[in-house]
Amino acid sequence: MRKVAAKFLIFLSLAISSCTAVSYVPQIPTYTPKVNLDVSPQTINKSVQIDPFKDASPKEDKKTPFMGLSVTDYELWGCELDSGVTNAVIADFSDSRLFNQVGRKVENPDFIIRGEIKKFYGKSQLSTFAKVSSTVGVAGIIGIFITPWALLAFLPDFVLFLGGIPASTNRSEMAIEMRLYDNEDNLINTYTGKSINSNPALVYRDQTLAVSNMTNRTFSKAIMQIRDQILADAARLGF
Repeated sequence: MRKVAAKFLIFLSLAISSCTAVSYVPQIPTYTPKVNLDVSPQTINKSVQIDPFKDASPKEDKKTPFMGLSVTDYELWGCELDSGVTNAVIADFSDSRLFNQVGRKVENPDFIIRGEIKKFYGKSQLSTFAKVSSTVGVAGIIGIFITPWALLAFLPDFVLFLGGIPASTNRSEMAIEMRLYDNEDNLINTYTGKSINSNPALVYRDQTLAVSNMTNRTFSKAIMQIRDQILADAARLGF
């Protein structure tokens, strides 16, 4: 019975360590910027052409952290923010009826919007405890074949997996700027939307999906701020 119990403990430890290690290695993300907002309370009866956004966000923001995840890491996943954000803004301004007509190419538009991405990232960063437990767990797998005391190496994994302790922190941040021009290329106003979101994540959650969803929620909040500013100008300037 003691041998059976020992084998079961080894199997359970390996299973938990494997699940923990796999959770640290994110799946290839398929992130697409998307705005999820309600219909605009008012429609500006004008047409607007939205030119391609310029991605001026820091490259360091997009890099994948050690044993972590970044859904906007272009070098790894090919996420092109300039086109993705442009398409998302066009879709939102059109679907929400913020303007009467919205498009990338509009014949004789009343307004032109040119945008710039100042900051845009969504990533997951492992906690120090999770990094250590993962390293110790791998050493424990090797040590099991030398001494049963190596099972103690799986204690941190047990704590993470069964104790519900956050293994990482998901964080996203946005800073979007839009400049509104009339059809004679005169600047009317500049609008800025900023938003930050951060929350702890458990070891057995799908971080790719969680970070992607959180990033789009943060993006949506930034766009909502800009929509409100445009509507305020519409009331003030009468366009």
